[in-house]
Amino acid sequence: MNRLMRFGVASALCALSAAVSGAPANQDFELGLTGWTVLGNVGATGPTTVPSYVPPDKTVFPYQSLMARLVSNDGQDHGATSGNYNPPSMAVAPDYLLDRFFGLPDGTLASSYQAFNGAGIKQTFSGLAGEVVQQRWNFFSTDDPDPVFLSNDTAFVVISGPGISNPVPIILMDSLGAGASATSGWSNFLYTLPATGDYTIGFGVVNGGDNYYYDAELFLDYFNGVPEPGSLALLGLAVACLGSSMRRMKSAGR
Repeated sequence: MNRLMRFGVASALCALSAAVSGAPANQDFELGLTGWTVLGNVGATGPTTVPSYVPPDKTVFPYQSLMARLVSNDGQDHGATSGNYNPPSMAVAPDYLLDRFFGLPDGTLASSYQAFNGAGIKQTFSGLAGEVVQQRWNFFSTDDPDPVFLSNDTAFVVISGPGISNPVPIILMDSLGAGASATSGWSNFLYTLPATGDYTIGFGVVNGGDNYYYDAELFLDYFNGVPEPGSLALLGLAVACLGSSMRRMKSAGR
């Protein structure tokens, strides 16, 4: 492959990469939690078995070696087996730690999701208008959700930055939606940036209503697999233009 062709292919791939997504660092967590700020029970882990209210327990696997794991409590069993019904609060007065972590008004998570405690992870990055931020996520409802007693745990995302006048939690999944002791499976969150500048993206999971027993869990990972159809079209156009340029050069050299 000559120099011009290498340059053309590289340019096409760069154009494809720029069109697909904005890029927070270490989205696949293969470097642990490097680049991320955390609150609560958050870690980087390999394959993990999640305990559930309704057997059997479930195992979740990362795309590569590691993924982020957020647990809505402090990692301990708060309830009948331990006799400790008072886990540390993160979402109610007087601290509102989770609200302030995500840049939300005090009481937002408690009023929106009946949140008592939870965990969060966030990162600030630079993006361009029109770029698409992506993150893979997997929610585990380990509880037996009860709409009467508000036993409903929730996973959400918050994005703040230019063009976003009033950041609010965007729900990913809750226990009522996932089902008793169920998992959402790996899903892909997509968000198109409205302007150019610095953004903060945060993911959280909260324990709603019942402040003990089983905790919801949220896993985060990223795998840059097959491009979206629009991106494939862009790459095809770039390669076609490169081929056309090569044919013109050959004709001119005859």
